[in-house]
Amino acid sequence: MDKILITVFVPFIDDDFDIKIPINLEMTVAMQLIQEAIVDLSNESYVINPQAKIYDKNTGFLINQNNIVKFSGLKNGSAVMII
Repeated sequence: MDKILITVFVPFIDDDFDIKIPINLEMTVAMQLIQEAIVDLSNESYVINPQAKIYDKNTGFLINQNNIVKFSGLKNGSAVMII
């Protein structure tokens, strides 16, 4: 399964994380995986939020969560933030 590496900035805990996600997952599933990874990588400083949204860190645009990762606009090396 192909994966991309993204950098996720979490303003709530003022930290960022490099996370690999599969490109063939639905974004809603990918969001759950991203949040679970952040919980693990932050030593549980982050609490999963089912209403969290993911934004492009450079433009501020909301990443479309109705697509699979491959068609969401995310690419290898993308910088995003989760709010």
